[in-house]
Amino acid sequence: MTKINFNSSLPIVILSVGLLNHVMIIPLVLDVAGRDAWIFAVLTGVLSIGWAFLLYWILKKKKTEHLFPWLANRMGKRFTKVICFVLSVYLITIILTTAKDMVDWVRTTSLPETPSIAIIIPFACICAVLAYSNLKTIAINSAILLPIVIVLGFFVATGNIPEKNYDFLFPLFEQGYFFGIKSMYYIANGYLELIIVILFQHHLSNGEAIKLKTVLGMMAIITVLILGPLTGAIIEFGPILSSEMRYPAYEQWRLLTIGKYIAHTDFFSIYQWIAGAFIRVSMAMFLLPDLLRVKTANMKKGILLVLAIMMIIINVIPLSDIHFYTFLKNYYFLGTFFLLIILILLFTVAAKMKPKRKVVPDETIQKRP
Repeated sequence: MTKINFNSSLPIVILSVGLLNHVMIIPLVLDVAGRDAWIFAVLTGVLSIGWAFLLYWILKKKKTEHLFPWLANRMGKRFTKVICFVLSVYLITIILTTAKDMVDWVRTTSLPETPSIAIIIPFACICAVLAYSNLKTIAINSAILLPIVIVLGFFVATGNIPEKNYDFLFPLFEQGYFFGIKSMYYIANGYLELIIVILFQHHLSNGEAIKLKTVLGMMAIITVLILGPLTGAIIEFGPILSSEMRYPAYEQWRLLTIGKYIAHTDFFSIYQWIAGAFIRVSMAMFLLPDLLRVKTANMKKGILLVLAIMMIIINVIPLSDIHFYTFLKNYYFLGTFFLLIILILLFTVAAKMKPKRKVVPDETIQKRP
């Protein structure tokens, strides 16, 4: 099994969760909380410190054992199969919602006359190819893509400084202290999604030596990823206009100009969006057969092919962006929030239980033929 160290997996996590925070969560948070959105993001970030300690403790207890035998050795195989099924459904929803949101964004901003199928087919194929490889390949791709994403992020943040009015951040709680508190469970999804580290921990060469400061560092990075574009949208467009935008982070790119004669720099956002979606979908596709402990290359190919076809279907069926946005706002993120909370509680219980038998290192290997 090709393994990587924990630091090499950080670009994967940053790109995956970064897309979730920048693209999918921010419109919902602004829609629900308006001007108060940024303070609720800060409060959620403070609460995430507790989740960091819990995640660190679970990782130390689990070590580098595959999730399935680790749970089965404590909760029994039948209950473990139910948990793995739920996790599999969750990974599938990550793949489908990310692919749908990415295609809708591309068609809305750049290619309005291009059929969705022409966009999703090459994207699904590339993601499937990367997912068929190993975690090291995904980590290398992430390490190549991430630096440019970061540079572009600083570029748009600093380039729009003349357009920023920090007075828009205040006054807070004009409509009551609890107005917009619902936005916290949207924001929390970005933190709770770090549960995926538990899923790929057995692929880490130093999985038993993960440090608390590294986990806390991930929480801090996620806080920056949500606060940056969130406050940027409020101070650049105001709380009312930003709450009405479908893609506030993209609108910040459209606002950016270089000098008097260079405008329309929003094409840079295409790189950021596609890079994040590419790694996010590929990682979820990689984790699904790995979670199911698929032993043959042909079976893994079949699963990835089915996932690619599902991505194509979800983008071909006539589901408008308005209905998709409503689904995300009213059902999806609320459901994933409670689902992840339950899974975390189950992992916590499992970590406290004593194994029924001596642990045998899992050696399930997925190799090319």
